[in-house]
Amino acid sequence: MRRYALIPLAILAVILVLAPVAMASSDPTVNITVIGADGQPLASAKVTLYDEGGNKYEGTTDENGTVSITVPTNATYLAVVKSGYYILDTITVEGDVNVTIDASGMYYANLTSTPKAVDVEVYLTAFDDVKLKLTTNVTVYAPSDMNVTYPAEITEFPYKYVLEKIEYDGMETNETTVTLDMTEDYVVTAQYTKTFFITLEYWIIIILVLIVIAAIAIAWSAGARTAKAMISEWRERRRFVRRKKK
Repeated sequence: MRRYALIPLAILAVILVLAPVAMASSDPTVNITVIGADGQPLASAKVTLYDEGGNKYEGTTDENGTVSITVPTNATYLAVVKSGYYILDTITVEGDVNVTIDASGMYYANLTSTPKAVDVEVYLTAFDDVKLKLTTNVTVYAPSDMNVTYPAEITEFPYKYVLEKIEYDGMETNETTVTLDMTEDYVVTAQYTKTFFITLEYWIIIILVLIVIAAIAIAWSAGARTAKAMISEWRERRRFVRRKKK
């Protein structure tokens, strides 16, 4: 009887040992509520969590602006919300957590460029492991310092666009990167100069080379026709001489 009584105790001991391990091995879930710039829940917004390695975990908010995303480990993640604009924030995960991302409590940066849209690199200085590529013109909400880098030049044959300056907050710079402290709303405008991909001097050289090639082709064609006519004339003369001898 004592042996049978010990079996339930052994099973209970195994359960007590394995239960914490099973609980610890479960992936944490992040329950996120997204509030839009208008102070209302943001529905149908894509939410992406990035870890330090750039791996991403995604979900879409429901009609109440909520979404649950499972992540593999406890860590700090970059949260990126995409709707008609972007919202950036950081989330620290320690087990299952409930967080709110509220754009109405953040300042925005309107990133623009002229005379054409370009791809810019954006990242929060609080989470500089992940750099996002966004296309102007776009509005980004963020709770802390944000870096924005514009390309120095873009080539779209036959044109090349070269960065002239970036204007923001009443200032201007010819550097490609600006840092925004996000303690106010910003309008950042990059101005590009549009030029031909090939400079005028090279165009002149190319045109001259084409003219020379065309002249050689015409001369060769004319020479070929002349030689052909001479051969034809020589053959006619031979036929005439033969007929006369006969």
